[in-house]
Amino acid sequence: MTADYGLGIDLGTTHTAAAVNTGGHVESVRLGARRMEIPSAVFVKDDGELLVGEAAERRGRDEPGRLAREFKRRLGDPVPILAGGMPFSAHALTGKLLRFVLDTATRAQGGPPARVALTYPAHWGPYKREQLDQAIRLADAGPVRLLSEPEAVARRRDVASGRTVAVYDLGGSSFDVAVLRREGDAFTLLGTPEGVDQLGGGDFDAAVYAHVLGALDGVDLDDPETAPALARLRRDCVEAKESLSFDTEVTVAVAVPGRHTRVPISRAVFEGLIALAVRDTVDATRRALRSAGVAAGDLSGILLAGGSSRIPLVRRVLEEEFGPLVAADAHPELSVALGAAAFATPSGTGEALAPGSSGKRVPASQGSAATAGAASEISRRESAVVAPSGGPRTETAATEPAGGDVPAFPGATTVPAGQGSPFSVESAAGAPDRPRSPAERLGLSMRAPEKLDFTDLRTPADPWAAAEAEARAAEHPFDGLAGDAAPAVPPQAVAFESEPQTQVIAPARPTPKPVMGKAGFAVMIVVAAVAGVVGSSLFDPDEKNEGAAPAASASAAGPAGIPDANLVIRVDTGGPFASAAWKPTIQTLNPATGKREPLAGTEPGDTLPRWSNDRSMIALTHRNPKGTNEIVVMDRDGSNRRKLVGGVTGGRVVWAPDNRTLAYIKDEDGVPQIFTMPIDGGRAEQITVSGNDKDDPVWTPDGKSIIYWTKVDGVRSLWKISVSGVSDNRAITNPDLGDAMDPAISPDGRLILFTRKIDNNYDIWSVEPDGSDAKPVTSAADREMDPTWSPDGAWLAYVRGDLNHPAVVIERADGTGEQTLTKGGAREGHPCWF
Repeated sequence: MTADYGLGIDLGTTHTAAAVNTGGHVESVRLGARRMEIPSAVFVKDDGELLVGEAAERRGRDEPGRLAREFKRRLGDPVPILAGGMPFSAHALTGKLLRFVLDTATRAQGGPPARVALTYPAHWGPYKREQLDQAIRLADAGPVRLLSEPEAVARRRDVASGRTVAVYDLGGSSFDVAVLRREGDAFTLLGTPEGVDQLGGGDFDAAVYAHVLGALDGVDLDDPETAPALARLRRDCVEAKESLSFDTEVTVAVAVPGRHTRVPISRAVFEGLIALAVRDTVDATRRALRSAGVAAGDLSGILLAGGSSRIPLVRRVLEEEFGPLVAADAHPELSVALGAAAFATPSGTGEALAPGSSGKRVPASQGSAATAGAASEISRRESAVVAPSGGPRTETAATEPAGGDVPAFPGATTVPAGQGSPFSVESAAGAPDRPRSPAERLGLSMRAPEKLDFTDLRTPADPWAAAEAEARAAEHPFDGLAGDAAPAVPPQAVAFESEPQTQVIAPARPTPKPVMGKAGFAVMIVVAAVAGVVGSSLFDPDEKNEGAAPAASASAAGPAGIPDANLVIRVDTGGPFASAAWKPTIQTLNPATGKREPLAGTEPGDTLPRWSNDRSMIALTHRNPKGTNEIVVMDRDGSNRRKLVGGVTGGRVVWAPDNRTLAYIKDEDGVPQIFTMPIDGGRAEQITVSGNDKDDPVWTPDGKSIIYWTKVDGVRSLWKISVSGVSDNRAITNPDLGDAMDPAISPDGRLILFTRKIDNNYDIWSVEPDGSDAKPVTSAADREMDPTWSPDGAWLAYVRGDLNHPAVVIERADGTGEQTLTKGGAREGHPCWF
């Protein structure tokens, strides 16, 4: 029995994603244990059993000869693919991957989908699509509707009727670009799609890996330990590449036989490595526009898709070439699947074909009176492919246009000519007369995404470029726009090696947390004026005050009981966070009164301040002009400032409960380790010895242990280590929970707050010291991190927003009384009550 939902599937060359459409609400499906998408990979075990996705990739690291990848590009190739000594056709492996996705969605939704939509590259001809049909039959998928990948991306965005867009899809191993025009609810493919084969994120990974290897010498390739060490290094290079979309510089730790070092890579260096490849994509985009007969000035937007399109250089080069037209989802790697799900309208809006039905096609418009409107031009004619012996039937969207009446597709809405999209702001009936925003004039939807728990739609794809983007906001009408539905991220998922056992838990749908209005703020301050801020939900868009606000009066100080203990916060000026031009300073902020002032005794370059537990001293990390770091200690009035230790990382320093000892991170033989040192000086004591990355140490209130995060198998988890001579080094959080960092222990030691990260979604979570009862504390779509407790344990403070525009937020420990103390346009972060 089918469930009442539609399923959209994007079988990518390197990664596969899926999304569901339930009652018009579209959300992504978690296919992997820690990511929404899975590798498009199949592994052949010794007994012939096939593993798919993450399990396949994991096993393939040790036995690469049994792993098949990128078989999508081999569809139609008569030469078999050998894996584990066994020959496979590309469509057989594709069918296995498709079956895995269908089974995963079926378990998550409680039944098979009523309708399925599957995407394919726009440049595929009839032969390639027929091969895909074979894969669909082998997967026993039932009736499937096919649509091209660029059309799926366009359907993801509410482009108004009459608008023309280019879809720029830069994935893991290929690049495709196509030009589409929307008329009513139909999309017409203009000209010939262009692309660059064998160009994508995998090539960028290889460029970073080659750069790191080029910095090494003396590596013994004959050592049997070298190969696995280089495999780990390659995975670290992939992570470094991904981090450079958000950080301006990363460091890759190298641990190979005979060499232990760290290789820094800046964003500028990375962009230099890939600049020519990105230029090739721009040239292909120009060819696509020329083929379509469309000038860049006639485009309403360039829609980005594919995970590699989030690289800041991509957006910057496109805007330099074509103007401020670029639009992207927060998760462009999911755009195709989400658009396919929007096309796969669930039952009740069209009639699905059952397996074994006759070859005669029944248009959806004839099967249900609830359906109206036109199908896409790309999908105008659907050819029915009937399987032999009554097998499942596939509806295939052909690319050639046809004359005559256009058959309806499920869920379409009739739009009279010239009236625009039913979803666009332009066509909203009865809208009050008011100046329209640039986005509205271009016909894009301005609807806010539905806020669900674990939803991350608004996290900027490039937080480091946020300052530039805001300064040009009036000329960038597509920036920050979401589609009509937010992809909800399920809270947890469990995956096993054997794909039939994989379980995906459906997302919870709690009541959305109320968003406090301006009247609830204790004080709103902007330290540095930022031009062109738009779309903020924290203050009125017409507000012009760009200077520091006066301290709030007692009557305006917010709910009673707000602690009057000063927070110390980092205030940034200069360039982007952690760049050479970045100049952090320290201020104190009183949450109850709004009073703030520079922290006495601090200097530019001071960051990550920490009160001692008795609030008599301050410890902080000082960043020197040449990029080195040192730990500084001083009295609370700024006197007696002194350097305690140099050569440390840029991480936090923390106080022991006795207020006489500090813990910090320092590299030892190229590996970050936790050290302790008395504040009066003396011998440093190394606490940790493992070869894993680690950071964010914090002392337990009894002074016997330190809690920190360490990275094992690519996942950061909270661990506890004894400093009292007792052997006690154990994990607190499970890797299946996702990355855990920024631990903060309540004053009574009963609860640990931490930042939980899944993909690019950051929320504040809590967990018991024994690792039990892990649960979310916050669930806003924006990045939330760096929690801290008030001295009495009754309030929490944390930051919300991207790394260049964090806002300090406080709320009671029970989740009530939320107040934002600073505007999101100010660059302030790392609040610390103690």
